[in-house]
Amino acid sequence: MQWRLMRVHTLPASVAPVLLTLVYAFLFYPRFSILNAVLCAAVALSAQICSNYANDLIDYKKGCDTSERKGFERPLSNGSVSVAEVKYGLYFWLTAMLLSGLWLVFNTHWTLLFVGLAVALGVFAYSGGPFPLSSNGLGDVAVLIFYGLVPMLFTFYAVTGVLPDGTLWKMAFAMGFASVNILVVNNYRDYEEDMKTGKRTVIVKFGKDFAPKLYMMCGMLSVILFYPLFNMPSLLLVMLYVTLFFLPVYKNLVHYEGRALNRVLAMTGRNVLILSLVGIAMLLIKYRHWY
Repeated sequence: MQWRLMRVHTLPASVAPVLLTLVYAFLFYPRFSILNAVLCAAVALSAQICSNYANDLIDYKKGCDTSERKGFERPLSNGSVSVAEVKYGLYFWLTAMLLSGLWLVFNTHWTLLFVGLAVALGVFAYSGGPFPLSSNGLGDVAVLIFYGLVPMLFTFYAVTGVLPDGTLWKMAFAMGFASVNILVVNNYRDYEEDMKTGKRTVIVKFGKDFAPKLYMMCGMLSVILFYPLFNMPSLLLVMLYVTLFFLPVYKNLVHYEGRALNRVLAMTGRNVLILSLVGIAMLLIKYRHWY
């Protein structure tokens, strides 16, 4: 059951921005640190898994997972795993994240320690603590920061030793907005349950009808913010992505409800990875003289 606790369908959100950043770094700094690149990927992936474990554990203890739950089945709530097993898994991935992060700090600069502490705090602050972000309408902001800005900007700095430029900042926001849509689908699906349990997500605050609008806005921003890479061939790639991947998922979001949205959520996670691959293709087209 451990793999179900990992929520594999959400993992592209942590891998995609790091992958895009590494390609961007390689184009301009082909001798960048491969070891630091591996460590950045390890931190991103283990932090995502830690967050998934922690959210399940915290929500279970708070009683947020009711019998009316429509999301992916949670092994802890249905008794498939024990609290002790979840804690052991959380400790394992937390150790992996801390060791990878400390090694990365040792290889780069001590100031990255504060970034690591923020990531570790975010793992638990998202659902737990005196002011859980997910229950106070700040989950979307947290996703934008920790699945867009942090993995891209600090991965670039860690592997090159150079501060990120404006293009990377725009791509970081783009990937962050793409990942926000994973949370939008999740909160749209769980609207009724969140209302009953007092979880004040953005969708709860602004109403269920706001979710498709927010999804469309984030999706369009995630594409538009790649504008520094636009030319005729890359615009064709963007149009293909929007037509073949984004719009069909958006239509499913509008027409489906309840458990049917689990498939939409998984497809949204897939789109984050596809968008990063589109970004990589645009980079190679834009800077083809570098290779």
